Amino acid sequence: MRSIHTTNIETLQPLTRTLLTDILVLLSFSLTLVVAHILPFPLYKLDPMKILVLVTVIYSSRWNSLAIAAALPILSFLGTGHPVFPKFLIMSSELMVFAFVLGSFHTRQSNKIIGFLSAVLISKISYYMVKGGAIALGYLDQSLISTDFYTQIRALVVLALVFGGIEFLHRQRRKQ
Repeated sequence: MRSIHTTNIETLQPLTRTLLTDILVLLSFSLTLVVAHILPFPLYKLDPMKILVLVTVIYSSRWNSLAIAAALPILSFLGTGHPVFPKFLIMSSELMVFAFVLGSFHTRQSNKIIGFLSAVLISKISYYMVKGGAIALGYLDQSLISTDFYTQIRALVVLALVFGGIEFLHRQRRKQ
């Protein structure tokens, strides 16, 4: 019997890895938009965009992850009309802060969990500051906190599980 040898994504050339990551992220995003209308619960509350940005931070370049972070909410708006203008700009900025902070910590910090939690916290703080400013200036007509605390905790747990899974796989590959 013949065996099939697969290439580890981390051993690919940077440009190839970035292109492959982008294709997978954009296909996943498109699938998420389609599946979101079928599911009986609001999938967006689990923060799938942040999960996809997390993947690009780990498997792609810094500039690419920032571009994906900026593009996903805009693509969602163009495809579904959600989130509304200017909220998609606020979400883009939150995802870009998340990508920047996580990317900075991920390459320099030995404790990846602290970097991950810092990226989540700093991006959420920036999101609520910008959203609060948009509400105060009259650009956005909604409450400051539109997703309850427990839903945000569930989204954080899902994101942490994805992050933990990726880091676990990295450690296993390094041991081999």
